[in-house]
Amino acid sequence: MPDTSAIRVFCRRICLLFLGGLTLCAHAGELTILTEDLPPLSYEKNGEITGYATEIVQAVLDTAGLKGKIQVMPWKRALQTAMSQPDILIYPTTRLPEREQQFEWIGPLSPRTIAIFKLRSRKDIQIKTLADVAPHSVGMVREMASTKEFIEAMAAYDSHIDYAPTVESNVKKILQGRIDLIVAQEWSAAYLLKTLGHTQDELESVIVLDKTTMYWLAMNKQSDPALVKKIRKAFDKIQQSGLMDKLKNPNMR
Repeated sequence: MPDTSAIRVFCRRICLLFLGGLTLCAHAGELTILTEDLPPLSYEKNGEITGYATEIVQAVLDTAGLKGKIQVMPWKRALQTAMSQPDILIYPTTRLPEREQQFEWIGPLSPRTIAIFKLRSRKDIQIKTLADVAPHSVGMVREMASTKEFIEAMAAYDSHIDYAPTVESNVKKILQGRIDLIVAQEWSAAYLLKTLGHTQDELESVIVLDKTTMYWLAMNKQSDPALVKKIRKAFDKIQQSGLMDKLKNPNMR
């Protein structure tokens, strides 16, 4: 009779080796990294994903010795995917209280000032307080932190909001007179105006909604702790190297 206990031990070892191989293969492959179209932080240009935040993320991966495939997608889908699957990086995301337990927060990428804008030429629109916003159509991107902040501040219903897939779509719509106001990050609004052939003073910031938070690089909470630690250590090195300030200022490149 064969020794069944010895056979069981042998099979168990084979299974462990197989599973270990799968783990090694997964870590040896490319990480999935999700972002949105939010220039100048992250955007696609000539078929490549670039931007200030993207360059930082790429430097973090290089420092950690990791490879990653960055995908641009609508923010709502990016956020839902990152929250539901382990070992996924997402950027640039705002560190909100309701997101605190959903992610491992790797590090801050950029300051963030969110404001309500109108066309400077629209003298018929006079905004002094949030209550003055109520009669007007407002362009926003679904599931963005800025949208949540606006809805909470206004106690607004969806009927007041004109949703678009990207901030660029909203900038185009306000320039065309299709909406009255937009909610956007100051840096992004200025950059998009320039790339669309307009001057920065065509939009006027009427109310600042938030300037206390940052954009972050984050990772799914269920991700491999060793992988999270490796990426966080690499981020700390990049932060201490001065590269972030260099990338922010083109004259220092």
